[in-house]
Amino acid sequence: MVLQLKTRERIPRSPSPVLARKANETLTLLHRVWFQIYWKVSPAKKFLATVSVVLVIYAVINYLDSPIASPKLDPEELPFVADEAVSVSISLRKDLPVYPENPVKIYLYDLPRRFTYGVIEQHSLARGGKPVVDDVTNLSYPGHQYMSEWYLFRDLLRPDPERIGSAVVRVSDPADADLLYVPFFSSLSLIVNPRQPASESGLVPARPVYNDEETQVALVEWLEEQEYWKKNNGRDHVITATDPNALYKVVDRVKNSVLLVSDFGRLRPDQGSLVKDVVVPYSHRISSFEGDVGVGNRNTLLIFMGARYRKENQSWNHNHHDSKDDSRRRPITVKRRLLTDEDQKCYGI
Repeated sequence: MVLQLKTRERIPRSPSPVLARKANETLTLLHRVWFQIYWKVSPAKKFLATVSVVLVIYAVINYLDSPIASPKLDPEELPFVADEAVSVSISLRKDLPVYPENPVKIYLYDLPRRFTYGVIEQHSLARGGKPVVDDVTNLSYPGHQYMSEWYLFRDLLRPDPERIGSAVVRVSDPADADLLYVPFFSSLSLIVNPRQPASESGLVPARPVYNDEETQVALVEWLEEQEYWKKNNGRDHVITATDPNALYKVVDRVKNSVLLVSDFGRLRPDQGSLVKDVVVPYSHRISSFEGDVGVGNRNTLLIFMGARYRKENQSWNHNHHDSKDDSRRRPITVKRRLLTDEDQKCYGI
């Protein structure tokens, strides 16, 4: 589609005859009224009358000269001529993506295999899988509740043609980056070792094949040797820790970084905050029910009353009462009663 814009120098135009005639008639009428009352009043009233008339004249002139009161312009009076035209061709294509004006520049660290695909491999080995002899990038990330670390990693690995329109752009030079992303699979590393089954009498449980704490420490030691980590003490680095227990061993050493978390349940105020960190959604393990819930035959209403608190290390249930922390720990009360007619109308039953 081609648009032609034509411009020329603006030529001064005389006032519209219609506007001039209306203004003259109004001013003549005001002039006669003013002189009839001017010499019949006291000096103070003369002054007030003069000020009032001046204000009225000013308001009338402004109104008549406004675009609302002006008559419709004749196309011939528009300040455009054909002899001094400038043509501008603009190609409008609906299939072009919308590019962000200022995309965030991200540098993706090329971490040692141990901290990325190596974690996936160890997760497989701990469950009876075989060592990978070919390309480890073919490994499938095991789905779990906190797998945003995998989605972000795979998104940044996409080639540039597939990233058109993205809010972030990957750069190859860390000096050009706004943020530096550390793609450590911290949440998966936390659950590499399956829970130990109850040991039989006389048998010692097998030693885990993977140590998450050692991996955390090794990662931080590797980061602390990097030039750009030292430059800002990690403040422009981004690390994913969506599992509440992820990076628990080294969180004090990476607390200056931007942490991607699902909540702040296990972080102290000096470790995480809404000022520097970002809360990202997590995947629910329970699939949505797609069948008929059958609300028509329900006649019981359950009400859950209580509050949600940060998880604690010590065990606690509704039979345990801690008098020292009574304000923070209250059992959840469940009330059951039959639905009334008003309830059924309210819930559309």
